[in-house]
Amino acid sequence: MLSPLSSGTFNRPLSSEGATRSQPSTVPTTHEVLERVASSRQGLRFPDELLISREPQRFNTQLNLQITAVQRASDYLNEAELSLRGLAQTMSREKRQRQLRHARQWVERRVQQSGGTVDRNFTACLDRPAQIIFQCEALDPLLVTEQREIITFALGEGTFRRWASLVITPEMSLGQRLFALNRALGQFRIWCYYDLPTQRLLFTLPESQWLSMATWTVRGGGVCFAADSLTVLRPQPTPCFEQQLHQLLTNETTAVGLNAEQAVRHLQQERQKLLRQRQQVDQQLAQRDLPVEGQQALRMAKLIRQQLSACHGGFRGLNQALQCQANLPTAVVYQLIVGE
Repeated sequence: MLSPLSSGTFNRPLSSEGATRSQPSTVPTTHEVLERVASSRQGLRFPDELLISREPQRFNTQLNLQITAVQRASDYLNEAELSLRGLAQTMSREKRQRQLRHARQWVERRVQQSGGTVDRNFTACLDRPAQIIFQCEALDPLLVTEQREIITFALGEGTFRRWASLVITPEMSLGQRLFALNRALGQFRIWCYYDLPTQRLLFTLPESQWLSMATWTVRGGGVCFAADSLTVLRPQPTPCFEQQLHQLLTNETTAVGLNAEQAVRHLQQERQKLLRQRQQVDQQLAQRDLPVEGQQALRMAKLIRQQLSACHGGFRGLNQALQCQANLPTAVVYQLIVGE
């Protein structure tokens, strides 16, 4: 279930220079402002536009970000589905090559196009970073060794290298060994678990940190790992839908249509999950209480403008005070600002 936080604005000019380049616009009258405020309260539909912060009375920052994440994930999966549907149709060889090239580029630019809201299995990640699952067979002996050993992990190079250590003893159970590994590797944002169906030791890591794993090394006590040097670990990602899709798009066979249909079916299932999350957002918006009327909102805006003009550069404290409204009812915030 999605949960809201505080209000914000996207793509606003960061300097006065950017503001001067913008198109000149007439200053709206008070009556026009009140009409816009009143119209924004009519109909709590799910916004289809990406930049939704132009209705700040309806949404706060976290809810804005969550809705935007749903939109970006939905748009990416929709475009990927359309690209694959095109491959299932009969077309000339030249057109098929063009369609394959477009689909490959869309898959390769998944992180950029989806804004990190879709992971390697083309599953939406709205409230957490996209994770990558991998295995490292060199660490499997740590689960079964019968000798005491001090294990030291390192990640990074030079002065930026980070260290984490743990002790493996013979009397430790499997759960205790996993706990010790997680306690040490957690400093690198790595989490491990034992997959019972495959009986493998698996690890998860935020996808944005995967490139840093090229510097992952370990030193032991001469039992599982050498004690006088660092052993380079070579983690291997587990097979995922993205790899299968890439193989599909680089394989020019007659079976492309059938495989494309299977991929489309997977994308449709993920989009249905997103649709259910959209419905949850709709329900949450419908239950939101908006006690601030148009005149009150205008009065609060004027008071905030006065406070900003009188703060004389102390924006940090004022910004923290304004952020507190995320955890307070709107009526309480109004009373604090207006003083009633």
